[in-house]
Amino acid sequence: MPKIKIYLSFLMLVIITGCTHSVQMAPDLSTIRSESTIKSTTNVGYYISSADLNAEVVSPGGGGDDISYFPYKDTESALKTILSQKFNKVYGLKSKDNNPVIESKNIKFIFSPKIKTDSSSESAFTWPPTDFTVVLTCIAYSANGEQIWKETVTGKGHAEYDEFTNDFSLSAKRASQQAFILMRDKILSAHILK
Repeated sequence: MPKIKIYLSFLMLVIITGCTHSVQMAPDLSTIRSESTIKSTTNVGYYISSADLNAEVVSPGGGGDDISYFPYKDTESALKTILSQKFNKVYGLKSKDNNPVIESKNIKFIFSPKIKTDSSSESAFTWPPTDFTVVLTCIAYSANGEQIWKETVTGKGHAEYDEFTNDFSLSAKRASQQAFILMRDKILSAHILK
């Protein structure tokens, strides 16, 4: 009998505290490409620290559960895709200060993203988030490390129950898609980034 009480107490604790479920933020890359772009001859790099790449974020889902994801790892390909829309070649860098690589690749600008996220759900019974927000900041530095450009955009994604039954990450992907399209347009229209 005491074992049953312990088991039931443990089960109740699990139910009350909820679980954490993995989702993906990566948007469909075909949706963030622009058809009408004129590429410059400029080569650029982007830098995401290993700490950021490996950073796992936990935010609220529905039904008392949480969701977890890796914002930088999930969206690195999206960043490279939007930079490739304007620039000749795009290189991932291990450091913003790697002068030999910057010089050998003739890199003019180095982009560094900052990502903040939030999520929520209207449902008390299902865990996938119905709403997701991505605040994307992109900073461009010159080859000598001087900040020359900075923009912040916000992407919001919403998914109803009947939509996310086939893709539990849908609201996160929609928010990322919107944020990276908005940032792509900022980069394409920035005259200083030539």
